[in-house]
Amino acid sequence: METFLWVVREGSFSVAARKLHLSQPAVTNRVKRLEDKLRVKLLVRTTRRVETTPDGERLRDAAERAVAGLRDALRHFQLASDHERNTVTVAVTPMLSATVMPPLIHAYTERYPDVRIVLHDLPYEQVIREVAEGRADVAVAALDGTPRGLRFQTLAEEPMLLVVPARHALAGRESVTMDMILPYPLMMLDRYKSLFKRLKDEYAARGAPFNPATIATLPTLLGMIDAGNGITLLPRSMAQNNGRRSRVTLSISDLDASRRYGSLVARKAELNAAAENFQAYLRKNFKTTLESIV
Repeated sequence: METFLWVVREGSFSVAARKLHLSQPAVTNRVKRLEDKLRVKLLVRTTRRVETTPDGERLRDAAERAVAGLRDALRHFQLASDHERNTVTVAVTPMLSATVMPPLIHAYTERYPDVRIVLHDLPYEQVIREVAEGRADVAVAALDGTPRGLRFQTLAEEPMLLVVPARHALAGRESVTMDMILPYPLMMLDRYKSLFKRLKDEYAARGAPFNPATIATLPTLLGMIDAGNGITLLPRSMAQNNGRRSRVTLSISDLDASRRYGSLVARKAELNAAAENFQAYLRKNFKTTLESIV
């Protein structure tokens, strides 16, 4: 159809062949196959140019509408494909969504204005599910281990700090030891499984019982600390960004405990160029951004 329209438009098989980057016999054969299929004569040659027959004029009008509609549809698919290629969906846990990711996304989109970053702020379990099931291109979270089917790349690591109420007996110190915190009720976020195991070993080595209260969300944990119900350990950025006069943060001099932050992608995922580029940007800038907000 398109070859036929080019011949009609140019009034010449040879000119149409040049415009289509085809040989003249190829153009002639295409039009001949069209005529054979329709069982009508579409074009006639005059001494000066190729003219349409009445059937050719009728087909020209219909073909122009059909080809124009097809081009509109192809443009639509192309625009949708371009939009999808330039969109990166990132699933992130709440603390990182509120602190590290906003300045990172702002700096990235200023540098790459054609890329759209869609942030899904979700609890840890849903973050893992989003990337595992393909609803997010990349996840950013703190991990104790790598869930099955996902690839993890470390972005930063930061120490755990002790958080105590401002009126607590330990609040006036710059640092404490493990022995000093043993007498006090300990509370922990339930997702800190590796820290739980590490502290259990430390308590056992000192002959002390280890039975911390586990809490699901950070606001609840901090509310319990503020009310004087116990002490807790949090990553430095989380502890200091949630600091207020009712709390004090301390280092534990004889406990080497840290929290790893990283990016996660599905093991079999084929990331588009924008997602690959954003992941590379995270590897380069996440650590410095995390340190700058502490």
